[in-house]
Amino acid sequence: MIHHAGLTITDPADIKNFYQDILGLKIKNEFTLKKELNQKLFGFYEDVPVTMVSNGEADIEIFVTNLPARNNYSHLCIEVEDRDVLINEVKKKNYPHTVIERDLYPLVFIQDKFGNCFEIKEKPKKK
Repeated sequence: MIHHAGLTITDPADIKNFYQDILGLKIKNEFTLKKELNQKLFGFYEDVPVTMVSNGEADIEIFVTNLPARNNYSHLCIEVEDRDVLINEVKKKNYPHTVIERDLYPLVFIQDKFGNCFEIKEKPKKK
């Protein structure tokens, strides 16, 4: 079972604008990862602010830094009640998104301003 995921951003405003307003996550904790411990854990020598956000089931540690993003296949997949509402918010706030129509259901991916990628699935409707 996954306890939490760690993601990096450069703009602290994304915590509210993307993670809270679009993904609906709540701030659980805020702290600074001191440079000495950061060096031992990740190999970077800088104090870095960290905000832990949560939906009550899983947490995301958001590290705010000026380190550059890396291009790769990393993404988190989340389920939402109504994908169309989320897509409209993403469009309204000008966040990158991709919707690929398919026979069964569309594939939907969104990104924060840093480039962290999220696959968005809709929760199955209860019968």
